[in-house]
Amino acid sequence: MTRRRFPFSAIVGQDALKSALLINAVDPRVGGVLVRGHKGTAKSTAVRALASILPPIEVVEGCRYGCDPNDLASLCSECIARAKEGPLSRSRRPVRVVDLPVSATEDRLVGTLDIEHALKHGERAFEPGLLADANRGILYVDEVNLLDDHLVDALLDVAASGVNVVEREGVRHEHPARFILVGTMNPEEGELRPQLLDRFGLCVDVETIADPALRVEVMRRRRAFEDDPRAFEREWAPADDAVRRSIIEARHHLDDVAVDDDLLFLIASICASLGVEGHRADLVMARAATAFALLNGEREVRPAHIKAVAPMVLAHRMRKTPFDEQQPASERLRNALAHAGGSEQDDDGAQTTSAADPRSSSDAEREAAVRVRVSEGGAADGTAPAVRLDEDLDRIRRSVTGRTQQSTSRDGTGRYTRSEPVRPGARIDVAFDATIRAAAPHQSGREGDLAITLEPSDLRNKVRTKRVGASIVFCVDASGSMGASNRMEAAKAAVLELLVGAYQRRDRVGLVAFRGEGAEVLLAPTASVELAQLKLRSLPVGGATPLAHGLIRSLEILESERKRNHEIVPWLVLVTDGRANVGVNGGLGSEDARVAAQQVRERSINAIVIDTTAVPGGGSAAREIARVAGADYVRLTTVDSQALLGVVKERIGTAG
Repeated sequence: MTRRRFPFSAIVGQDALKSALLINAVDPRVGGVLVRGHKGTAKSTAVRALASILPPIEVVEGCRYGCDPNDLASLCSECIARAKEGPLSRSRRPVRVVDLPVSATEDRLVGTLDIEHALKHGERAFEPGLLADANRGILYVDEVNLLDDHLVDALLDVAASGVNVVEREGVRHEHPARFILVGTMNPEEGELRPQLLDRFGLCVDVETIADPALRVEVMRRRRAFEDDPRAFEREWAPADDAVRRSIIEARHHLDDVAVDDDLLFLIASICASLGVEGHRADLVMARAATAFALLNGEREVRPAHIKAVAPMVLAHRMRKTPFDEQQPASERLRNALAHAGGSEQDDDGAQTTSAADPRSSSDAEREAAVRVRVSEGGAADGTAPAVRLDEDLDRIRRSVTGRTQQSTSRDGTGRYTRSEPVRPGARIDVAFDATIRAAAPHQSGREGDLAITLEPSDLRNKVRTKRVGASIVFCVDASGSMGASNRMEAAKAAVLELLVGAYQRRDRVGLVAFRGEGAEVLLAPTASVELAQLKLRSLPVGGATPLAHGLIRSLEILESERKRNHEIVPWLVLVTDGRANVGVNGGLGSEDARVAAQQVRERSINAIVIDTTAVPGGGSAAREIARVAGADYVRLTTVDSQALLGVVKERIGTAG
């Protein structure tokens, strides 16, 4: 049964998203689209609707990869062999939208050994994967930020070359794989690796429609589509046909439009003023501006076209750090567009001259400045103080660290690295290449109709490995005790800096503060820097010290993280002087804190207790909590972000 697609022209609002998709439809060399936004904002609907308005493509009839018979240089090996025998047969088919699930295996993505063919004929043959299906079409990845690293690596290789090369299980095969890469993501669920992020030519942020009238129109159109999809499609067919004709017309004139040198300098000035790394942004902006002009029925690229596409090209390429809050990215971009170029001819003919934005200082300088501000007790020259630790440290070392590492996968995901005999009760993930190799020496003594006869003793399982990270929860004393503000600011800075590289390590970081009569989750575990900045703008302090509440709430969060992903390494970082004066349900604060600490040990939570006692010779309360919890104990004579971060990186292993 064919799934009905919502008409592209019937999507309410989301003009930036529709423009980005149409630009790629005109010129796939732009490099695809990354769509960021919350669920329910028509991201997937727009992507799937795009395929229905794209003109059909001409393919070599019977080709598994949909080769273009008019582009002999990009033919697969099978089509090259057929072309030597005579003219290639042709046919037309719609453009495909191929879904790449985040749970897909590498074999399913790139292709693998055709096991059925090998067993029947005793010959090695290639079975194409999703990249083959997506050639000359759209590869759609929903929640692309959750894609496993080994799949990201494969996508990067193919996106760069346009060719999928597979060497595995005794098979070497390559085929064309040129596609429009479209990914959607919710930023609150984590960031995207920068290598893959830069591969997306355009990026748009989709927001929930706030206008009540438009929201009503969304409901009306959706209901009409669900009640009678065919009638709704007929109603919007003329509008979709008009869009289709504009795409065909724009493609026809694509090679006839050139971007003059003045506009190229404008593009270069914009990218340079924003500190964009590399040159991909410049190239993409020129292509996108050309396609945008053609879609609007113009045969000449003007500055207005460049300014229209610049936000989509640069939204994900402007360098930023979690400390860069002085000037929002949107404001930096507007400022750069207003001042770019030494002599820009505006659309109204006015001549403007300006220098690069004086406020766009380097990210490193801004980060250093903020680090000095959040550190207490800095030197006279403004540098951060050296980390000073108490000489008498308990070092209860744990057997597992949170450093990103290769861990054996038990859920069938991850990269296939080796094989092993199938063990009783183990999950079956057959390594066919190893199984066939194990059976091959015994074929002379076996009978059967197949080329290879297998027995249970031949079976080999795939051993897959994947990266695992840590879920780190900071539990910080925000009570009215001395230094509460310093502790909270130091914890905030440490959380933000840890999140800078969280997407690479697959780490998630959260923050719990305890004060008054209970504990508050200021930041649920996340890998998103932007979300942390938003949630941690306000850091309340003051009141009594409910240490037990803080520990219990932190344990609940870490247990929830374990249920979400049983392979994560849980870490609790407790920042306290160890004293507690509020218990649970009217209990004694110090005794309830000991009971909660005992639960940390019993649940096998890796823990660090960072003692903030300022009194010389003090610290016995925090030391006792660490002993009961089975935690590392560290006493800081000065609590600042760099000292706190240094302890965490040393013990959890998140450095670099």
